[in-house]
Amino acid sequence: MVQREKQRLTKDKQDLEAALQSLDGQLSAQQIEQEMQTKIIANVSKDYDELKKQYSAKQNERDILGTQLIRRNDELALLYEKIKILQSTLSKGEV
Repeated sequence: MVQREKQRLTKDKQDLEAALQSLDGQLSAQQIEQEMQTKIIANVSKDYDELKKQYSAKQNERDILGTQLIRRNDELALLYEKIKILQSTLSKGEV
């Protein structure tokens, strides 16, 4: 009877050791996966920061070009007004 109990306990011990090894393997795999995910997150974060920087630069460029467009439109309006005045003066001179 003691022999059977000893065999049962030995079997239980072996089962527990096998389960422990399996869990250790799973833990190692999960740690490797976590490290890979951490690297991926770091790369994505770096890329995101770079894209934010580029986006901000493009917004600034857009704002500058918009301001230049407004100024050129104003200059163009003034030139058209001068042309009208000159044409009016020219037509009065021809009469």
